Amino acid sequence: MYLAYVDDSGDSRYGRMLTALLVEDRQWSNVLDSWLQGRREIHREFGVPKTQELHANNLYKGRGHFCDSAADEDAFSSGRRAATGRIMLSWLAKADGLTIATIATPHRSATQAYATFIRWLDAWAEKRQTTAMVFYDGQQGYGPDDSSRTPEQIQAQWDAAYRGSAPYRDVHRSLNLDTRYVIEDVVMQDSKYNQLIQAADLVAYGAYQLHVQEHPEHWSSKHTPVADAIRAYLRTKRLWIPDSDQGILWIEERKNP
Repeated sequence: MYLAYVDDSGDSRYGRMLTALLVEDRQWSNVLDSWLQGRREIHREFGVPKTQELHANNLYKGRGHFCDSAADEDAFSSGRRAATGRIMLSWLAKADGLTIATIATPHRSATQAYATFIRWLDAWAEKRQTTAMVFYDGQQGYGPDDSSRTPEQIQAQWDAAYRGSAPYRDVHRSLNLDTRYVIEDVVMQDSKYNQLIQAADLVAYGAYQLHVQEHPEHWSSKHTPVADAIRAYLRTKRLWIPDSDQGILWIEERKNP
């Protein structure tokens, strides 16, 4: 079985991309350990703690607070931010049992793009006679602050998470139960609390920037690709799915890979 950690990217005015870290179940601890080695390095070098979310958009655009101390934060320049991306994806690239695939579509709808991705993933798993379970970036019903909230507040968060995941859950349930290889419903995981969703976010951001650079006909010509994100993404080349355009598959319609 494979565990698919998925995050999206792109520009919804023109299309969407979904990047999956396809982790072989028996290699899950190895993949996570490789990522955590990177987390240890950026903490040692730049003071970025393991608990701090690495959100690519904030990292590369100079936003957000990342470091333990004010002094480290003041020193966390654009050069160090770029180095953080390279370090993290260089460590991720060392992992065995991991494949990276990005599905790009012209769909503006998040649900339609997700459906295209799930059909692709189902076909991919069928070819390998395996199964896949999807973990997708999104609101979950719990968090580390449950003890500080009232039961009503907790219930409201669970209700909101359930409603938010409904369109994606429906995509899974539209698959033929007798033949499907994507098992169970989608599992929503808030990137704030999940390391491999954060890894998927960094990879997805770099994949999008590279696709904008190489295929401006699919996106806006006014968009300037983020070179530092592309450099970091290129570190993952060893993991890219075969027969792809630098790890990316452009899918116009419902068709198998």
